[in-house]
Amino acid sequence: MSRFTTYSIKEISSSFLLLIVLISSILWLGQSLRHIDLLTTENVSLISYMSYILLLLPKILLITIPICLFLSILFNINRLRNDSEIIILWASGKSDFDILIRPILFFALLVYFLSIILSVYITPYSLNEIRHKIIDIRSSGIHASILKEKKFISPADTLTIFLQERVGNKINGLLIHDLGDSNRPQTYIAQNGEFVEYDNEKILRLFNGNIQIFERNENKISEIEFETYDLNLAPYNKKEDKHIYSDELYTNQLITNLEGKKLRDLNKYEKEQFAELHSRFANPLYIFSFALIPLIILKFSKKPGDNFLLPITIVSILAFVFQIIQITLSNFLIQESNLIYLVYILPISSLIFLNLIIFFDDVELKRYFNAR
Repeated sequence: MSRFTTYSIKEISSSFLLLIVLISSILWLGQSLRHIDLLTTENVSLISYMSYILLLLPKILLITIPICLFLSILFNINRLRNDSEIIILWASGKSDFDILIRPILFFALLVYFLSIILSVYITPYSLNEIRHKIIDIRSSGIHASILKEKKFISPADTLTIFLQERVGNKINGLLIHDLGDSNRPQTYIAQNGEFVEYDNEKILRLFNGNIQIFERNENKISEIEFETYDLNLAPYNKKEDKHIYSDELYTNQLITNLEGKKLRDLNKYEKEQFAELHSRFANPLYIFSFALIPLIILKFSKKPGDNFLLPITIVSILAFVFQIIQITLSNFLIQESNLIYLVYILPISSLIFLNLIIFFDDVELKRYFNAR
């Protein structure tokens, strides 16, 4: 490997890492704020919340890696052009392959392997862990921490709680309205209360109060006074959907689920798994296209004085189109599983197309037409 190739790889990788950190951090922060309700209303500790949002990173990286690779190469090509380094290298006899294509392809190959590992192994694992964490959090029941003083709180659709004061698990001035049975809505009024756990069940223990029961069928209210009353909170726990989506399944699970089955016999869920499995292997192939697209700039703008706005607009639009095609095709495959070959043909065809544009010499084109 030549000294300049090593230098180019170093420059591209430093820009790539900087962009990955910046763009991924912005997206990660946005996703973290979207899930801040876990910390504020679901009684989740800060450590559990941090472990949860860290699991969001692999999915974010799969989105940002192609973008950052494209931008880092675009930035370095522009820098070489503006500093006239590329002209000096051309004058010294270096070819485009030695100057740019060799280091770009080498770095793109490293990024491709990283994307494959993320797509096939790490991201499915992180999404699977997120699913199980959500199920555990949502199904863990009602906690004292979600209750606010002098506010009506509805921790469940059929339950409304109001309290005057809370110190830890101790509650003063409590009112609870329960619509669990629509024919017999109940209202609990108590001077004091306390959250306790008994035989692994969460219980709200009420002291010195009464229960008012409205009998809709008889249109009357009955009242029961109590000194101590244990209200079981288990019936009010949220029932979280335990369905595992195809992108949350491990790759070996997808292969096992689809093994020996023909396309025409797949149900809707199996078609989603089929599309997900092939997308995990095919989507990283676009990495090479995103790496080569910036090289098209050199077909239009080679010297520092050349117009750079038009070429950068063209390559940016092209990169955007590639990204849309990748996303659209992955979703389209769910409905049309028999078109699986397109998932692999399109990234390979786009790579061949870009190579033709980059390597095709204008001088050879003129020579061809003169010969005819």
